[in-house]
This record gives sequence, structure tokens and C-alpha cells, in this order.
Amino acid sequence: MKAWVPLAPLLLLLLLVPRVPGSLRLPYLHRKSHHTKPVCTQPVYNWCSSWENSRICETAKECSTLWRASDARPVSVQLFYEALCPACRSFLVMMLFPTWLILGDDVMNVTLVPFGNAEEKNVNGTWEFTCQHGELECALNMVQTCVLYLLGKEFPNAFAVVNCMMSAANPETSLEPCLKIYAPEVTVDDIMECAKGPQGNELMHQNAMMTDHLSPEHTYTPWILVDEYHLENPADLLNTVCHFYKGDLPYACKKDFMTKRIFLQ
Repeated sequence: MKAWVPLAPLLLLLLLVPRVPGSLRLPYLHRKSHHTKPVCTQPVYNWCSSWENSRICETAKECSTLWRASDARPVSVQLFYEALCPACRSFLVMMLFPTWLILGDDVMNVTLVPFGNAEEKNVNGTWEFTCQHGELECALNMVQTCVLYLLGKEFPNAFAVVNCMMSAANPETSLEPCLKIYAPEVTVDDIMECAKGPQGNELMHQNAMMTDHLSPEHTYTPWILVDEYHLENPADLLNTVCHFYKGDLPYACKKDFMTKRIFLQ
């Protein structure tokens, strides 16, 4: 004889039992686990450095325009500048760095040469420098030269540090915080050892040689060369780089983007 279970108490029990998520109602099914969504911790200039970064930072669609099968060489952009020149700071921070972020290394190969309108003379085998904006500018030129040298294999980080210093309200005290953000593996002591020693002295002499041998000769700063062509109007940087680039044009070079680039006007 089958055991008899009162119906009313059973219904009452079912009503009192709290509802549980579907994933718990069927524990014998191998359901896909829900992991925490990864957070993008990469700086902007690394979002397209790998497919994984573009996925995490949700920029895969934008980055795909930069990853082309074409092996066209990047356009060379050389900036001859000085650390305290207002026009140099404005161009590097407001135009050069943003344009490089948009186009990337595949399209734009940037070279920074801190020296500008400075002068040098050899005194007992050591180069001495005189800068347009005084001793502080000479010191900052040297510091940025050493940043570019010591981070040479990581140019994006070096460029980010220089951009950070040039955009700071007080460039004199900007080295340490900028290094901590963009190149924590390098210390202020590392940079200053270079800047105050024979290595920095020789590096600055090389910058002087590069600047003094420009053809045509530079007459002001910032002096900008795009594929050896002197760019007279800094605001034309993006248009000029896009014009010289021979590969498949990235989205930033196309008309629908160019009409929106108010920040470069």
C-alpha cells in the first residue's frame, strides 16, 4: 500500500521555500561559470598593442583599423624643440602626442630632439650648453634626453613621460610623478645619473649636431619635419601624415573623422 502524503501541507511547504537561481536548481548540469569582467588597466597607447588588450579595453573594432596587412613604412615625424618653449609645449601636448595616440606606431614614427635654439661650446673636452630660456631649460632638455635614451626600447613610455613633463604646471618638479605613472621601473636617480654625467653630456652634443645640421637650417622652435618635409603650420600635422602614409588609411585619416577633429584645429 502506497504511503499517503497530505496535499495541503506539501503545497504550503513549496510556497514557503524561497526561490533560488536557475543555476542552483539544476546542480547536476555543467553550466558556464560567470567570472568577473576583466578591467582595462593599460594606458591608452597600449590598447591596440595586442588583441587581448583590445578585447579587455573594448577597442577591438577601433584597433582593427590599425592592424593592416600592408607593410607600408610609418611616416617619420621629427620634432626639434626645447623644454620651456611655450610653442613647443603646446605643439607636443596638444597636437603631436594626441595624433600619435590616434594613428599609432605603424603609421607614425616620432623622433624627439630636445635642444632647439640652444648653443654649445667645448671647454676642456666637456660640452657646455647655453639655452634660450636659461639654465633650467638646459637642465630639463638634458633630463628629457636621458629619459628618451634610458627608455629607448620602450618609446611609448618615454614619449608619455616627456608629454607628462611638458604638460605639467611646474616642469621642474614633474620628473618623479611622471616616472611613477608611466615608467616606474626607472628611478629619478637613474635619470639624474645620466643627466649630470658624461653620458648625458655626449647625448646632448648629439642632439646639438642633429639640430645644427638640419637642411634647411632651423630658424625657430618647434621645428617639425614630416618625412624630411618642413611643416610650417603645426595644425596641419594630422593631414600631412595622412597624406604621406602609403598604406591603407586608418579611420583617423578618413573624411568622416577629419570633420570631427575640432581639438586639432
